[in-house]
Amino acid sequence: MSLSMGKVTEQKAKKHSRYQEDFEHLRRVSLLNNLDYECLKLLAMLCRRMEFSIGDQLMVQGEDDGNAFLILSGKLHVVFKEGDTCRQIQQYGVGEFVGGCALLGKMPRIFTLQAVEKTTTLRLSREQFQKTLLQFPAGISRVTGNMVAGLTKWDQSLLETQHTAVNTDYRALGVSLM
Repeated sequence: MSLSMGKVTEQKAKKHSRYQEDFEHLRRVSLLNNLDYECLKLLAMLCRRMEFSIGDQLMVQGEDDGNAFLILSGKLHVVFKEGDTCRQIQQYGVGEFVGGCALLGKMPRIFTLQAVEKTTTLRLSREQFQKTLLQFPAGISRVTGNMVAGLTKWDQSLLETQHTAVNTDYRALGVSLM
């Protein structure tokens, strides 16, 4: 075997290995639970690894980028800007899937998502996601069911938090009623 042929084979093996890793990562995303094997394989082929440096913005408040991100390494802060004031709302890290609602339809971002350390993600675009689900129509109801389960879990979590609060304020509840 020639040296160049060996290099091509090595590159194919590396690409296949990365695809397998991406597939395994996507299998753990709750929004994608119970999708057909072939559907998940196609999503793994279509997603793209992205590298971000400190300060890079993955999402910008007010914009509709149509992307969701699975964090493979690093840390991201969620920032809300109001006038000249920026408030850090939350932090996300390895294994967390952020922005999944944007895959389902137009959605201007309410927050900015910014890297606070070198971060690697898998990015999935709305266009790729929706084209894939057109090929696998059963996936639409599964994703919808997963989203509803997530909203219900969100409300339950908030309700538990409110029960332990000194001043109970239930106005934040009800997202599962949408």
